[in-house]
Amino acid sequence: MEQKPVTLHRDFNVQTRSELKDEYRVFYVTAWGYAADHLFGWFPKALNSHKDIFALLAHEGSRPKYLKERTRGERPPLVPFTEFLNDMGMTYSSIGDCYSYRAGQMPELLNVERYKNIPVVNLVRHPVAWLEFYVRWRASNMRMRAGASDPLAWEWKVACHAYFEYLGLRPYAKDEIDVWASYQGMFQLNNILGDINAVQHHLPIEVVAENPAIFKTLATYLTRNRVKFDQEDLDRAYSMRHTLFRGEAPVECEPAQLMQSWPGWKVDAFRKLVSPEAIDVYSAFGYDLKDITRHPISMAPVAGKISRPIFVSSIPKSGTWLLRDILEMATGLKSHEPEIGVGEPDYADANLIEFPSGTFFSWHSVLTPQSIALLKGAQAKNIFLIRNIYDVLLSMYTHLTRDVDAAIGRSIVGSDYFEGKSVEQCLSLMISGFTSPRLTWMGAIPLIKQMDSMLELVQSGNALLLSYEQLTGEKRTAMQRIVQVIGLQLPPGKIEEIVAATDKEAMRERKKAEGQDQHIPLPEHRLSRNSFQPYHKEMLDLAVFANAPGLPARLAALGFDSILRFGTH
Repeated sequence: MEQKPVTLHRDFNVQTRSELKDEYRVFYVTAWGYAADHLFGWFPKALNSHKDIFALLAHEGSRPKYLKERTRGERPPLVPFTEFLNDMGMTYSSIGDCYSYRAGQMPELLNVERYKNIPVVNLVRHPVAWLEFYVRWRASNMRMRAGASDPLAWEWKVACHAYFEYLGLRPYAKDEIDVWASYQGMFQLNNILGDINAVQHHLPIEVVAENPAIFKTLATYLTRNRVKFDQEDLDRAYSMRHTLFRGEAPVECEPAQLMQSWPGWKVDAFRKLVSPEAIDVYSAFGYDLKDITRHPISMAPVAGKISRPIFVSSIPKSGTWLLRDILEMATGLKSHEPEIGVGEPDYADANLIEFPSGTFFSWHSVLTPQSIALLKGAQAKNIFLIRNIYDVLLSMYTHLTRDVDAAIGRSIVGSDYFEGKSVEQCLSLMISGFTSPRLTWMGAIPLIKQMDSMLELVQSGNALLLSYEQLTGEKRTAMQRIVQVIGLQLPPGKIEEIVAATDKEAMRERKKAEGQDQHIPLPEHRLSRNSFQPYHKEMLDLAVFANAPGLPARLAALGFDSILRFGTH
């Protein structure tokens, strides 16, 4: 038989693949977590019981526990993630994610014209039942293997401990997970207020689980009519309704039974932490909370307590000790910084940020996406302190040459490195950085990067930015701004008292009694900005251009252009 010649098609760019022209086949089901709650576990399995649907279960919530690509509180940006899902589900009629995102995050996607028709449904749960699973999930180490504690440690860090103490709730230790997780879960129940206006469709998961007709309608909506559940499909989906899946355990989740078992501290905490407005929304969904809401409140906020943790990051030599003294006198809290081991401190390590009871955090932290997520999760009150970069370098030069920290057991050992060098040479080294067998200084670049890292929270209104010049030259005004940010009511005359107590001479005498008076240098030990040469400015300009090119404009927009100013004061 004669064979026909084979024609090879070499033009692969004739047209776009036809399936890419289709509308998106993606859907989202939002909720405040899965936490091994059988109803939340059942719903995506019920969707997946149809061969043409691919539903992921809390995929992006579990991923950070293991791959460490981001913090537990972060999620991939919704636009590229939607494109990824659409590609991933190309062989299905519909693909969606269940529970990785919260309803309040969805406007990021739905406000974009291209994605405005993507189906989104927010599933809610009776608050008491939801709380039971929320606490159990954390008490069981969030299904991590023994020895793996990072996710739970994150949950502890972002819990609103200062607010719970402010409300006078029952105290707890770190290992009393059932207590502090209960408080944090109750506090999160208020998020329903933001969810309601973020997306259009909300449904109680209990209603969906009990009513196949509603489930069928919901599946049709999520798949945009591409998938229809017939009776056989529904029977298969609902055959799993009462069967526990791997990783789930029998849990009492009848709200009335759970409420009857609550101790008094838990009932009181619910009354204090869950707002009346949130209660009204849950009641509108048909959830009965009368047994809790009519219970008398036995606790009142503790006078003088700060309701949110305080986080301070300061550029070295920008007035750190002065700001700490001011905050300690105003709040009654003590400053806390991480223990520094051998070697260069890792100021960018978010794991070092902690808020022990009775303290505020103060260090030279570099803000990263991880630490920003942590601070937002903890709803911290953030205060950042910066200083003119030339003054910082001059002060640090004095600090290193005089080995100021030797008095507190942190001698730099190699302060003699500068001996035999001119001041001009030394200032060049302070900008560029250097290393020797006994002393290393990384130069101006880490300072520039630290300042730049602070500005995201400042520009979004989530941090107060102060300069050394404001803190020393306009102390009363600076204190008023600090007090306003942390939400503290001071008695009359307290600000004047603190102003007097933090006068430079008063501080020098106090630090002298503590053996730390070298932290406040005498005038004769200081150099002026005139010590710098014009080429020093060019060196610093290059460091800024190469490492934080947007810093000058960002500082100027905030009214802090003096921070990079060269020359006399």
